[in-house]
Amino acid sequence: MMKTKALFLLFTTLTIFYESFGQFTVNDSLDQYIEQLVIELEAPGFGISIVQDGKVIYSKGFGTRTLDKNEPVDANTLFAIGSISKSFTPIAIAMLIDEGKLSWDDKVIKHIPYFQLYDPYVTNSITIRDLLTHRSGLKWTSGGTLWYHSDLDREEIIRRMKFLEPESEFRYTPAYQNIMFIVASKVVEAVIDDTWDNFIRERIFKPLGMNNTVISEAERKLSKNIASPHIKDQDLNKIAIEQEKLDNIAPAGSFYSSANDMAKYMQFILNNGVVDNDTLVSPSSFNEILKPQIHFPIMGEPLHNEFTSYGFGWFLTPKNGDKIVEHSGGVDGMGANLVLVKNRNFGITVLSNASYTTISYALSYQILGEYLNDKEYLNFGVFAKEYFSQLDDITKNDRAELEKSKVNNTQASLSLNEYTGIYTDKMYGDISIGMDGTNLKIAFSHTPLFTGKLSHWHYDTFEIDWFDPRVPNGFITFSFDSKGNVSGFELDQSNLLDVDFTELEITKKMNTKEVVH
Repeated sequence: MMKTKALFLLFTTLTIFYESFGQFTVNDSLDQYIEQLVIELEAPGFGISIVQDGKVIYSKGFGTRTLDKNEPVDANTLFAIGSISKSFTPIAIAMLIDEGKLSWDDKVIKHIPYFQLYDPYVTNSITIRDLLTHRSGLKWTSGGTLWYHSDLDREEIIRRMKFLEPESEFRYTPAYQNIMFIVASKVVEAVIDDTWDNFIRERIFKPLGMNNTVISEAERKLSKNIASPHIKDQDLNKIAIEQEKLDNIAPAGSFYSSANDMAKYMQFILNNGVVDNDTLVSPSSFNEILKPQIHFPIMGEPLHNEFTSYGFGWFLTPKNGDKIVEHSGGVDGMGANLVLVKNRNFGITVLSNASYTTISYALSYQILGEYLNDKEYLNFGVFAKEYFSQLDDITKNDRAELEKSKVNNTQASLSLNEYTGIYTDKMYGDISIGMDGTNLKIAFSHTPLFTGKLSHWHYDTFEIDWFDPRVPNGFITFSFDSKGNVSGFELDQSNLLDVDFTELEITKKMNTKEVVH
């Protein structure tokens, strides 16, 4: 009944504030629809801004910054924008190209001599253009274990990238990346006398008037008007979690911004790099940012975006004569979506402080669908709500199936003490397994978040109950050498943001007394 009512409300109220094709007027009906959607999708809070023809026609906050607290969201409340952050580094590079300091096709090693990938040919061939278009040949979100909540800085992450094995041919198949944007930020620093972070603040945030937008954890801690991220824990309870420390991955996803500031950013993009009659990026450089660089469809039904490509930090889709420019973003407990209709000078940003809800997609695509009179976008909004309604049941069913696969009444091959020791992966480094009372405990040396208790599951597989609720339970299976000694282990860990544990090849470190001279 609730879904039927919401759909009816959508197709009645949206047509009220949708005045004529290509024009929007906003009235209370939009607020009513959004408030209904908040209830249906269980969103603690979010911000939304809409721009058209150079004007901000809607910018507002809804809900609360923290669940069950009286902390109203307004249009200046900060939310994580996640991977929308990626779009700022190409702008910085374009500015430096205009100054004659860089070229899109500069070899990366020209500016970062210590940069090295698994394949020497790729190391010597990869360009700035390649960094920004997800065509390095690496796996989807490769290298997540290097940066996710780790103490490794940007340079150290780059130095360890040489151990990441490619999945496809260089420049052949796109696979979405985060770490290549770290490399791009270091290219910027190589030709300026400052940090990438300060360059973004001074050359982009400041002239655009994005005065509340921040990059670092230290800046976020100073903010008094910032949303808390929310997740669902193992028991599917909605909880607030601590803000992320994302400084090492900042070029790919650390920015926090507001509805008001994102409206200014959308106006800047729609106005082709010009703000207040000041051209920050030349027309030729700006056009390159929004030019298709590689064919890269990422969604199937119901959007039918088989002709989508990727520019520099943006997905680009031709749609019935319109040019859709968009990017979504997410970090633990936060979600965002930004969509522009470039040729119509129209844009929407939705920021949310919960990762378990689809509100950023549902709201942005349904408004876009009504604006363009496009049933596929409208259907996607409906699909997003239907999918959300099934998530908890899917999670419960997956767990039930997992329990069925468990082989009862089995024992581990060894005593618990014999599983303890220091293990290592050549890319990541050390991982320890020790005793914590009567249980085994796993701890990653560079990532305190990856610490948890091991409970025997079956045979030599143990379930990992990670101490931090944002990390869903996983499994660890030990392997043995020909003498029956533990030689390493594999991790089976799903549903974790941008981290692929299958990239790790974990072996047990050899004791000194075992070394043969």
